[in-house]
Amino acid sequence: TTHKPFPRVTGSFACSNIRYRLLTSPLCVYACHCPDCQKKTGSAFGLFLSIETSCMQIILTAQPELVTRSKRYACPKCNTTLWMSKRLGGVVLDVRVGTLDFPGLMEPDVHAFVKSRVAWVGLPDGARKVKGGFDFRDVWPRASLRRLDKCLGEGRGEEDKVEGEKTPTAGEVEDDEAFERRAGEIERVLAERLVRLGKKLG
Repeated sequence: TTHKPFPRVTGSFACSNIRYRLLTSPLCVYACHCPDCQKKTGSAFGLFLSIETSCMQIILTAQPELVTRSKRYACPKCNTTLWMSKRLGGVVLDVRVGTLDFPGLMEPDVHAFVKSRVAWVGLPDGARKVKGGFDFRDVWPRASLRRLDKCLGEGRGEEDKVEGEKTPTAGEVEDDEAFERRAGEIERVLAERLVRLGKKLG
C-alpha cells in the first residue's frame, strides 16, 4: 500500500529560539494525570507524544540543552522543556504536545494515572484509560512496536517494514488489515484538520 508523506508538523519553544519538525507520525500519544506531571507542568495533566529520536529534526541552528539529572531537553534562552529521553536507552523521545504549533492535531491514545485525575477533567466517551502507568508493549500499535524494533536494531525482515507515514492510535489488539483501515481514516482526519487550519491562517 502506498501512503502519503507525513504532513509537516512543527513546533517550538515559548521564545521560538528553537524550532523542530516531526519527520513521521508519533509512536503513541498519551495523557498523564499523575501528581508529578501535574506539578511539573503546572496544569491538570501532562500531554506527550512518543517518537524516535532520529525522527526529530531541529529546524533552526540553536540546540536544546540536556539537563542531565532529569534527562530532559530545555531551551537555553527561556528554559522551556521540549522533550525527555528517559526511556528505552534514549532512542525514543517524549515530546510535550503543547510545544507543537497546532497541538490539537494530537489526541491521546491513552490516559494514564486516571486514579489521580482532577475531578473536573472529563474524558471523551470510549477513551482508553488506565488507573496507573502502562507498559508500552500493551498500548502501542503493532506498527509502532515494529518501528521500535527497527530503531533498536531488532527488525525481523522485510515483512516488518516500517510504515511511518501513518498516524497510529492505541486500541484493542487487531489484525493488520483492520489496523490499515483505521490508520487510513486517522490519516484522512489529520489531513482535513491541516486544511482547515490552513484556511484559518490564510
